[in-house]
Amino acid sequence: MPDDVEDDEKYIAVPDKRELDLGKPLVLDFAREFLPGDFDEIRYIFSKRGAYQKFKALLIRRRALDRWYDFENKATEQALRRWCEDNEISVTD
Repeated sequence: MPDDVEDDEKYIAVPDKRELDLGKPLVLDFAREFLPGDFDEIRYIFSKRGAYQKFKALLIRRRALDRWYDFENKATEQALRRWCEDNEISVTD
C-alpha cells in the first residue's frame, strides 16, 4: 500500500455491496427472474438474521447456486463499472 493511501485527493474507497445496491435488492431481482415460485419465501428469509446462509441453502436445494453466482458477478461488474464512470475512473480490460 502506498504511504499516502489516506490522501482523499489521490484515492477513493471502493464502495461495499450495500452502497452499490447489491444486497437484498439484488437477491430479490434474482428471485423474481429465476425463482418466482420461491419469491415470497426468499423475501421472508431476508427479513430475518442469517439470511444469506438460508438463501444459499435454498439455492442449493433448487440447484440454482451457480446461476446465482453468475447473476451476482455480472451485477457486481456492472455496478462497479457504473461507479467508476460516475467517479471518472477509467477501466481497462
